[in-house]
Amino acid sequence: MRSHRLVLWVLVLLLVGLAPFSTGFAAAAPAPAAKAKVRIRLDWKPGAQHSPFYLARERGYYAQEGIDLEIISGSGSADSVKTLGTRAVELALVDALVLVQAREQEVPVQAIAAYYQRTPICIISPQAKPIRTPQELIGKNVGSKKGSATYQGLMVFLEANGIKPEQLQLVDIGFGVQPLLVGQVEALMGFTMNEPVEAEAAGMAVHELMIAEAGVKAYGLTIAANERFLKEQGELARAFLRATRRAMEEAAKDPQAAVTAVANSVLETSVERELKVIKRVIPVWASADTRGHGYGWQTETGWQQTVDTVTRLKLVEKAPAVKDLFTTAYLR
Repeated sequence: MRSHRLVLWVLVLLLVGLAPFSTGFAAAAPAPAAKAKVRIRLDWKPGAQHSPFYLARERGYYAQEGIDLEIISGSGSADSVKTLGTRAVELALVDALVLVQAREQEVPVQAIAAYYQRTPICIISPQAKPIRTPQELIGKNVGSKKGSATYQGLMVFLEANGIKPEQLQLVDIGFGVQPLLVGQVEALMGFTMNEPVEAEAAGMAVHELMIAEAGVKAYGLTIAANERFLKEQGELARAFLRATRRAMEEAAKDPQAAVTAVANSVLETSVERELKVIKRVIPVWASADTRGHGYGWQTETGWQQTVDTVTRLKLVEKAPAVKDLFTTAYLR
């Protein structure tokens, strides 16, 4: 009896040991690989300008790269760069001018991609009475929120075109286009993807004078990263950019799909409005540099122009070295 039991146990052990190789026994499925948690803080509330992040997440591009991406709503570049510096997030959308100022204060951040190849700031005027050239701005009532990014854009625009601020009637206004709609101002400062869309939705056709086309050379939003994250998890940064650039290319070809991806994640998104927004954003993603190197490409020349702009605005006492502001290592 004892020998029969021994033989039985030997057979059981043999069958268990051969199970993975036997057609009669199913091998255990491998456990799914854990994805790395990566957080990106936006510069502002989610919209079509952020659609590549939502599109890449919805289509599984980040997941394919081993990334579990969390997208966090923003409240301005200044707040984004602070959270990035304290490592509350790994990545953030930060205006290039703000990033230069942060580096002067030794915040350990770097731009890993130029999301906006140029500043999207513009001077908006009614189409019925358009301001087409810098000189036509002289003597006009111009609205801008003092201290805002658009106000800084106006100051460097005036300096670049030899116009003194006192040659204008500057009106300190809040955000929004109401002052233009009611005739309080003859022009106001804004971003091409925001205020013009609002004005047209309110029934006013507008003309836009882009400051990037009138002497102001500077990058706009950048995708910035904490330097420790880059040092410790550089491959994740590279993977994130791969997925994001893929989504930017697809968003440019199919804006409807990109905006729908935002609407699927963000409640109360107006697809109709955001379609107008993304059509204004897509051109800002592109430049002569991106045609040769892909979306997000950045150069020493581009950053030197950005630093020069910050210096002219006297936003820094001592400009940081250009090499410390950006890296293309994760775009290659």
